[in-house]
Amino acid sequence: MIWPLRTIARRLGVTLLAAGIAVACASPTLPLPPPATPEITAGPDAAHVNLTSPCGGAEGGALIVVVNMNPTVPNNETVGGGTATACGSWNATVFAHVGDVLNITQQVENTVSAPVLVQIPPGD
Repeated sequence: MIWPLRTIARRLGVTLLAAGIAVACASPTLPLPPPATPEITAGPDAAHVNLTSPCGGAEGGALIVVVNMNPTVPNNETVGGGTATACGSWNATVFAHVGDVLNITQQVENTVSAPVLVQIPPGD
């Protein structure tokens, strides 16, 4: 009767070890980094700018959220963004003027990155 109990205990231990490894591998160990600082170009009108980032600028498929931190920006123009492509490139057209600070984050599933802050520079 001792041998069957040892066999059961050994099998149970191997099963629990495998389950523990599977859970550990599924949990993230590093925080989501902020997206790369985008290139800023003139938008379709004087009230907007275009933000672009090449492949690797964000995680593939990430939701890119851009918040204009200027308190005088109209509520319906405060937030903009888009979705990164599979390679991590993204672009967005957002309401912003010279001197405005944009708070840009990326979100993958339920994880949100730290922000990258970008100030809109004077045009050429």
